[in-house]
Amino acid sequence: MPPTLAVRDEQHPLTTQEATAVLTLAEEVTRRDGSPPLSEQFRLSTASRDVDGVDHVLALDEAGGVVGYAQWRVGPDGEPPSAELVVAPDVRRRGIGRSLAAALPGDVRLWSHGSGANASAAASFAAALGLVPVRSLHVMGRSLRDGPAWPPASLDPRYAVRSFEPGRDEDAWLALNAAAFAHHPEQGSLRRADLDQRMAEPWWDPAGLILVVEAADPDVLAASHWTKVDPPGGEVGEVYVVAVAPDRQGQGLGRAVTVLGLDHLRSLGLDRVVLYVDEDNVAAVRTYAALGFEDVEVHRQFARSSPAVG
Repeated sequence: MPPTLAVRDEQHPLTTQEATAVLTLAEEVTRRDGSPPLSEQFRLSTASRDVDGVDHVLALDEAGGVVGYAQWRVGPDGEPPSAELVVAPDVRRRGIGRSLAAALPGDVRLWSHGSGANASAAASFAAALGLVPVRSLHVMGRSLRDGPAWPPASLDPRYAVRSFEPGRDEDAWLALNAAAFAHHPEQGSLRRADLDQRMAEPWWDPAGLILVVEAADPDVLAASHWTKVDPPGGEVGEVYVVAVAPDRQGQGLGRAVTVLGLDHLRSLGLDRVVLYVDEDNVAAVRTYAALGFEDVEVHRQFARSSPAVG
């Protein structure tokens, strides 16, 4: 029997119980598959039951239990919507994934996370839906204990370094982030509510958000490196967001602030560090490779090769 689909939006938002069921499902799939099916922003939007530009689709079994889930988000500045979906391991290959995908907009771009057999299964699923890969997000990593040494950070004397201060730097950091990622469909559209969500997470640590500022005016941000350790107390850190003001590019700030973040993560006694970078961001990929990062896995986004009809 096909699942019952239930759309949750502004008129019919997710209940707390439904959000909890979806997050529990995602955790089950992570344990079974070895990689999370939902990325951070999609997971946060589920937890907060967000309906601002976000729709949720539940696949329910006969008892009303959540056996599948899809979320799609309106794309920023005219970009196509993006989506992610997950199906409970015990009920796969029963058409639930197809039913969820059919409930998404025709021009949606569907993310696949994971590697190995999971990536192959996702690619086959996408091909069966008539979708082709349109974007690749590389996960790169390196040891913080061994491997090639990175050079010390070098900054012009007109710059100083300090940590993010809640209540002081939110607006300035959001402006820096928006300018640095003006052409990035996800990161560049980060809003205050999104920042507040992340600052409420257990892993948030203002000391891990490193700012390069004007020495003469410490409220003027030139670059930043937001590092992350999730779960807190874990052994792996993340180069979460590196941002350089467009008018400061070409001064070596990106490399310098990246190194400052690596120094910070190593000072915490962590074992490894990872990062996510778009394949077409050639300059960033080269910078990270020169700092000893290597590919770990690749996440892909799929879309129709031609616009959907009807």
